[in-house]
Amino acid sequence: MQQLRETRRLCSYKYCGNTFEGRSDKIFCSDQCRNRARRDQLKTEKWNAPLFLNKIIDILQNNHKILKAQYGENREPSVVSEFLLRDHGFNFEFQTRILVTSKGIYKFCFDYGWLELENGKILIVQNDKMVKL
Repeated sequence: MQQLRETRRLCSYKYCGNTFEGRSDKIFCSDQCRNRARRDQLKTEKWNAPLFLNKIIDILQNNHKILKAQYGENREPSVVSEFLLRDHGFNFEFQTRILVTSKGIYKFCFDYGWLELENGKILIVQNDKMVKL
C-alpha cells in the first residue's frame, strides 16, 4: 500500500502565509500571490535599492520642513544657530542644490536654503527660482 505524504505547504509570498496542496514544485497558493511576488521582485530590480532612495527622500523632506518652520512667518531671512537646526533633526549633508555667490556658498533644500556664517550661525533664505520643474 502506498503511503500518503504530507503535501500541505505554506505560500511563498511573504504577505500571504496561506497553506495549500498541489504539485510538489508549486510554491504559491494562487495566481494572485504568484503575480504579486513577481511585481514586488520587479520593483526591487528596477530601483535596485528602494529603501536607500526612500531614506534620502525622507531626509530631504525633513530638512525642508525644518527650514520652512525656521524661516518664519514674516517671510524674511532669519539667522539661527546650527545647534537649533541639529536639535530639530536637520541633516547638513543632504541638499538639492548649491549656489555659489560672492557672499558665500548657499545650500538649498528645494526652495529653502542656508548659508553657514561664523560662530555657528546659519542664515536661512527662500528662493523660489531654485525649484525648477
